[in-house]
Amino acid sequence: MTDGWLALALIKGMAWSLFITEILELAVSLCFSNRNRQDFLLVFLVNVITNPVVVYLDYLFRFRMPSVVLWIAILEFAVWLSEAMIYKRCLTGRKNPFLFSLVLNATSYFGGMICNWIL
Repeated sequence: MTDGWLALALIKGMAWSLFITEILELAVSLCFSNRNRQDFLLVFLVNVITNPVVVYLDYLFRFRMPSVVLWIAILEFAVWLSEAMIYKRCLTGRKNPFLFSLVLNATSYFGGMICNWIL
């Protein structure tokens, strides 16, 4: 019984995290110039790939690490770098992929913290 409840809670948490991330990052990507459907689709798909992986890894290892802050920093750095590399290869226009990834990820991280705090 407990394992089923835990799995359901994890799935709900992952879905909520992905939903909030998609809303925030797609909204912020509107602020960048030279936006188009392909770039919005790219942002959406990149988050579909990276967000569940990061949430799951955080769930597995957060409390097994000596420093939660260091663990989160490592995870977020890995996400930023991997997404920036994807954006570098696939974005259209003249966006700086590293800045683009940094702004989107900072927004979704801190926006998610605020949403979780409020709700």
